[in-house]
Amino acid sequence: MPSLPPRAEETKSMAENIGYDVVEVMIQKRNSDHHSYFIGPGKVEELKEIVDSHEVETVIFANTLPSSQVFKIQQRLGGEVRVIDRNLLILEVFDKRAMTKEAKLQIKLAKLKYTLSWGREFIKLRGIMGEQVGWMGPGDYPFQEYTRAARNRISRLESQLRDLDRKKEITRGRRRELGFPIVALAGYTQAGKTTLFNRLASETKNVGLGPFTTLSTFARKVRVEASRNSEVLLIDSIGFIEDMHPTIVKAFTATFGEIAHSDMILLFVDASEDTHSISRRCSSMNKILREIGADGDIIVCANKIDLIESRELERALDVIREGFIGTEIVAISARTGENLSALFTAITASINGGKLTASLPSRQLYAKDTAKPAYIR
Repeated sequence: MPSLPPRAEETKSMAENIGYDVVEVMIQKRNSDHHSYFIGPGKVEELKEIVDSHEVETVIFANTLPSSQVFKIQQRLGGEVRVIDRNLLILEVFDKRAMTKEAKLQIKLAKLKYTLSWGREFIKLRGIMGEQVGWMGPGDYPFQEYTRAARNRISRLESQLRDLDRKKEITRGRRRELGFPIVALAGYTQAGKTTLFNRLASETKNVGLGPFTTLSTFARKVRVEASRNSEVLLIDSIGFIEDMHPTIVKAFTATFGEIAHSDMILLFVDASEDTHSISRRCSSMNKILREIGADGDIIVCANKIDLIESRELERALDVIREGFIGTEIVAISARTGENLSALFTAITASINGGKLTASLPSRQLYAKDTAKPAYIR
């Protein structure tokens, strides 16, 4: 896996969370990708030795690979070895986590679109293995049939998702008729969004099961302060991930649409991570927010302050400020409730049209918020 260690570790974590037994992690830094194998030929041989000695069934790359490289690597390692890249692993995680009809349809659509070009490469591989196939040869017909069938399936799935999206649009319209501001929880996967959702909405949604525990949107009406004027519709949604492939983002248009159409976004950043990772997360989240067309007010929640010291927090906040210049940042702990009162104040100020300030409370002023917000269905 020719990548920086953080991404390799993230890939390893995702794989282990859905049941893979990771026997080895390989890192290679190159000035350019190898045209055939992505990693160098010598590294492929080293990889083959590991595959053979450990009887490895699946090799996962922490990068995006074109189908031609996947099949060439697979051919070199042995036909029985399965080779997948980061995006296919993400879709496997999605598949394991999916609970709703919408999420399952979105995953099927993303898989089909992402692997549509793989049919021709598979046919080419069969030709290499001894069968007479190829463009304008006997292999052209099965490829055309494969493409036709795949496009028909894609068309049916897109039609089903459009129907579901229309229903969601009606639901969004009804929410707006009620007059409650829509506040969406967004941010990198495992940053603590669902933990805050559970606390504010008195829910018990699963947390801590690994990346992408939440794949479908959930909405509840909550009150962030004592006044009825502070009632909002709080939405928990799918987490972001670095370099999420455009095909995957597009497939989850309906889900990400809940974030894009919200009045306010509470954008979660895990402040307990190292500053390099925080910087990369901020850059990735900025990119995804642009891709989905999010235009609501943003408050950045620097979460998990209960896990770090004041000096580490200040370093994390400096990095977040660089990533979100001019954006309100509130340091909180969704797990313990620390400094949630400051977050509620910022939300209420935005709802009432007040100008959000960029000032941050000092660590000495942080207090455990013991009062539980009222929960209204």
